[in-house]
This record gives sequence, C-alpha cells and structure tokens, in this order.
Amino acid sequence: MINTITIINVADKLAKTISSRDVLLELIKFIKAIKGKMVSLDFSQVEFISRSAAHELLMIRADFERKSIFKKQIEFINLNDDVRKMIRTVAANLAYPKTSKPTIKTETVDIYSLADNFS
Repeated sequence: MINTITIINVADKLAKTISSRDVLLELIKFIKAIKGKMVSLDFSQVEFISRSAAHELLMIRADFERKSIFKKQIEFINLNDDVRKMIRTVAANLAYPKTSKPTIKTETVDIYSLADNFS
C-alpha cells in the first residue's frame, strides 16, 4: 500500500491568525479523521501564529507521532518567514530548555548600620 499524503489547509480549517492554543484543538479532530498515516499542514495563508499556539502545534505533532492507534507523520509546509521563525524558536526552546533558575544572593543588614552611613 502506498502512503498518500493528505494536505490540510490550516487557514481554511482554523484561521489566518492563530493566536491561541485552544484553536488548535479543532485540528486534532481533522487529523484523527484522516485514514492515511502522512499529513501535511499547509500554512500558505496563515499570517501569524502565537508562541503558545506554536508550542501546542509541536505538542500535537509529537503526540501523533508516538501514538499507536492514530499514529501519523505530520509535516508543516508553505510557512511564511514569521510563522517559520516562531515554530523554530519554540522548537529550539523545547530541545534545549533553560535548566537553571536565577540565583539571588541576599544578606541581612542591620538598619542602624545603614543609618550610620548617612550620618
């Protein structure tokens, strides 16, 4: 059996501006309904994707790639520069998250010693 690629036009199914991760939950339904194992998400008419939506999109793709029942390969095609940069930025942060928290060095100071400095 030859694997056919199903193309989903993201702007037609969702919106040209994807500013919320909640919007992408609709995309899961469309992907699950596809019989084939290969899906191309066409972003040709998408003008903007928020950071949270890009994160959710990458999580959706990862979930589908490791599932056993609805397992699918998902690729992104025809992204404009802004959408591509946002997805790459989020993907890079997922791959190499910040691991250290900033450290704050505090010291206890007697208020009278501070007052002596102004005398």
